[in-house]
Amino acid sequence: MLALVLLSGGVLTVDDVRAENDRVQQLSRMLAAEEEHDQVQQVLRLGLGEVTRIAERGQPVPAAARARTEDALRRFAQDPGVMSVEALAALHRLDHDRLTDGGEPLARAVRTAMTERRAAAARFAAIGGDLLRTALTDPAGIKPRMPGFLAGLKRLEHARSELRLRLVRGIDVEVSHNARKMQRSIDRVLLGGAVLLLVILLLATWLRRRVIVPIAEIADRLRQFNAGQDASAVVPGLDRRDELGELARGLAEYRHAMVERREAERRVAFLAHHDMLTGLPNRLMFEERLAHELARSRRTGERVAVFAIDLDEFKAINDRFGHAGGDSALKRAASLLSKTVRTDDLVARLGGDEFAIIQVARDQPRAAEALLARLFDALARTAQDEIALRMSVGVAVSAPDLAFEELYNLADMAMYRAKSEGRNTARFFDDGLKEEVRLRWRLAHDLEGAIERGEMYLAYQPIADADTLRVEGYEALLRWSHPELGEISPELFIPLAESSGGIGAIGLWVADRAMATAARWNRGLSLALNLSAIQFRHDRLAQSLLALADRHGIAPSRLEFEVTESATLLGVNRTAALTALRALQDAGARVVMDDFGTGHSSLGNLREFRFDKLKIDRSFVMSMLDHAPSASIVRSIIALGHSLGVPVVAEGVEGREELAALRASGCHQVQGYLIGHPARMAEERCTVA
Repeated sequence: MLALVLLSGGVLTVDDVRAENDRVQQLSRMLAAEEEHDQVQQVLRLGLGEVTRIAERGQPVPAAARARTEDALRRFAQDPGVMSVEALAALHRLDHDRLTDGGEPLARAVRTAMTERRAAAARFAAIGGDLLRTALTDPAGIKPRMPGFLAGLKRLEHARSELRLRLVRGIDVEVSHNARKMQRSIDRVLLGGAVLLLVILLLATWLRRRVIVPIAEIADRLRQFNAGQDASAVVPGLDRRDELGELARGLAEYRHAMVERREAERRVAFLAHHDMLTGLPNRLMFEERLAHELARSRRTGERVAVFAIDLDEFKAINDRFGHAGGDSALKRAASLLSKTVRTDDLVARLGGDEFAIIQVARDQPRAAEALLARLFDALARTAQDEIALRMSVGVAVSAPDLAFEELYNLADMAMYRAKSEGRNTARFFDDGLKEEVRLRWRLAHDLEGAIERGEMYLAYQPIADADTLRVEGYEALLRWSHPELGEISPELFIPLAESSGGIGAIGLWVADRAMATAARWNRGLSLALNLSAIQFRHDRLAQSLLALADRHGIAPSRLEFEVTESATLLGVNRTAALTALRALQDAGARVVMDDFGTGHSSLGNLREFRFDKLKIDRSFVMSMLDHAPSASIVRSIIALGHSLGVPVVAEGVEGREELAALRASGCHQVQGYLIGHPARMAEERCTVA
């Protein structure tokens, strides 16, 4: 009877374990579903980032990029997610008396987190759809919508983190409850075994070797397994046909169920803190480790270096080799990074093609420099592979006052600087970069209202006939005299004006003031004005320029409008740009291709549009005397101009030898310091007209 009782208890125990394991597995599947939805979110975020960057550069959004982003948005918005039938069933099976750390019923906490995550996902899908439509129809509206987009993304990430924590907590509660229940079951089994042993001892000693010893061995195996020792050992007595055999088999089933539960626990812990594709720690584990290491470094005096790493040309890899090739590249990158770091460093994949490394050492930044050397040596060895790996790396080293979010942001900023400096390189965030960032922010702020404050002015550089050096016109050049920082280079403030959208108003102001000045010149002198690619976003650019010329009494035939390749045939506003340029030509103005020879399809541009003049980039002219390829390019451009019947002007002429070489090649016009430096005309600084 006692044996039957023990057997029944074992069977019931197995059933309880299976039921508990079923709840753990359901919660694990819910957590895995969250990871899958998070992957869709990453694809959507990368797609939106790609579309908005292309749109903000004024380029047409490729149909493939648009289709991928719309598909990702549709899959993200469907969001089967965690509210499936199985998920709801798992929540109903949670005991309502199991509480969270805050005293809230666990089932209700998980359900609340689910609801908040779905609301955040729906909101993010709506914001993402609006941002996509804005990028496709009104690129100028992207920037105002970005704070809302980032807020929606932050809310979604927060809700997703909360849901993960609730699910992991639910699993922990279930596991703890199961462990306590199993311990009680084990105690009952052991107690019953002891009672049975006493009864058998009283009945007869000859039963000892037949019954008692096997029971002791089974109990020993059970204790060992419960303590995590020798889990693979075989339970004795499985082949017996009596009651002890049934007990052994029941305990074997219990052991199998416990093995499955522990494996489920390991899978849950792995999914919660690791990336499924590469097996690396994910963003959650990265942030937890970084916060821990920064707190510990304040006690130990060590310094923490964070590496922000981006896989260069990952989109091109996906386009050429497909998603399988992209996944392979990500796995190879993860393996390369893991082999390059020390055993106590942490390598994480933060999402997409973004990786990060946490390195703790006393001799920073020397340890970080050594790691970079190993990393780029390893990358160089992939040059002959079918998919060569290239990475841009930004490094930031901790300081006492830095929080972990700020430290990673500094590394990320340094990484983008590395990308801008040619990719496949590394850049430390240092005081120089910090000052540069601060300067750019200050200039972007001070640029607003600079014209009204009288800080902007125009300088004019003469353009002369190459043979006689007779001045035939002037190019109007915008200058900024900052009241505190002095003269600001146009190469610095013009991109700021373009990125802020203020270049349109500034460009019309330049045209207005330059035409007002040119109205007092000899009518045989021409006026050259530079047009930015951003200005062509305004539908009535040509009409506005011609209206200014009419107001100042300037014949359109005296005007030359200089445009670069990116402003004509390569930009997003290609049709609008060509329409505006043709309207200017039809009115009698000349259109000049500036910096000819530096674009990758300059000859194709000549086929698509009839330019009135070609301007050789100064980089070729200034090096033509001691660099044979540059001299050949200059002669070829001049010969091309002759064959097309288009005048050619050379920029950057600073010496007599350069002038002689240009004359010998038949260049029509020259411009540079030899002819004259950019200088103001008679008028003083002007305010807005």
